[in-house]
Amino acid sequence: MVDSIGGSMEYPINILVVDDRADEFLSVQALLAESPYRLVHALTGMDALKCLLEQEFALIIMDVLMPGMNGFETAKRIKMRQKSRDIPIIFLTSLTSELENYMMAYSAGAIDYLTKPFHPTVLKSKIDGFVRLYQTRKELQLKTQELETANSILTELKETAEVALRIKSGFLAMMSHEIRTPLNGIIAMSDVLRSSELSADDQEMAEIIHTSGHALVSVITHILDFTKIESGKMELDYELFNLHSCLKETVDLFRALARERSLTLETSIDPDIPALLIGDPNRLRQVLNNLIGNAIKFTHSGGVKVDVRLRQVIDKLLELEFIIEDTGIGIPADKMKYLFQPFTQIGATINRKFGGTGLGLSICKMLVDLMGGRIYAKPDVVGGATFIFTIQVAEGQPD
Repeated sequence: MVDSIGGSMEYPINILVVDDRADEFLSVQALLAESPYRLVHALTGMDALKCLLEQEFALIIMDVLMPGMNGFETAKRIKMRQKSRDIPIIFLTSLTSELENYMMAYSAGAIDYLTKPFHPTVLKSKIDGFVRLYQTRKELQLKTQELETANSILTELKETAEVALRIKSGFLAMMSHEIRTPLNGIIAMSDVLRSSELSADDQEMAEIIHTSGHALVSVITHILDFTKIESGKMELDYELFNLHSCLKETVDLFRALARERSLTLETSIDPDIPALLIGDPNRLRQVLNNLIGNAIKFTHSGGVKVDVRLRQVIDKLLELEFIIEDTGIGIPADKMKYLFQPFTQIGATINRKFGGTGLGLSICKMLVDLMGGRIYAKPDVVGGATFIFTIQVAEGQPD
């Protein structure tokens, strides 16, 4: 068995030449002298089988007449092995080109049968063609291995992230319970104090305790909602509800505060919107609570208006558009793109003056996304701001 190195590549292109005559091997070697192939010479069929156990080959060029096991028998054994059965075999022989020999070659698993003397250009073009097929298959195998490795890493990272998310969610739920329990006690006691006969100073301190307690509850609720939505655990509850009642109940929560600040609070609903709808009224109230609450909080004079319009109907789904306008302090144009990012507020001064977690609007965006809509804001050219969001609901039928 003799080796001849014809070049090097990123990975070797091995060609096995099985022929008991050295001059025949040298003629193939001379033909491929300028090609980047590595030729391996096997003198017998048994040598060829040993080579195939030790190395990987792109192509086998084999004689038929050899001592011991002939080329047809060798080809059959090569094709019986899992490792070598897909390697193409070209017979290069001095046997006559009778039909019987062709049939024996192809039944043994060969892909071609050339008789000597062969045309060098024809043989080289066939070799180059099969090498290109081998390279394509090899590159596909390497890409597949890279993808499998990448998928394995991604799967591991995903599992690690899911475990971390479950731990975080569990921790937040536990801490929420632990914090809420004493906090509810503080709020309850502050209510008792506020209803008692206290001096003006004591009454003011009781109000501060009461307001701070509710603010803490709001912070905890926002963090838990954000975590639930982020982890994909937040699901919508579809039910039949009355839009007029839903909007009225939500707005009524703010009427006392609006009167206290001498603000107007108006609502209107498009008459084309059916009274009964199917959707998640609780999540809709949550979005409206946040947006109306913000509008009143940032408005010192004028008022807040809530309009509900029927935007379009697609496949029996109604797209509703909610517009919340205020005459408040407005939103700087350069801050608009940060509004719906978590833990983001439009300025340190505003944060100190009005408070908040920076999660409310990001939670609104997540909930609106869940309800099949979108949310955005636009500044008013004469002051104030306008928040607009859409949701998808179905028309409900009375029982």
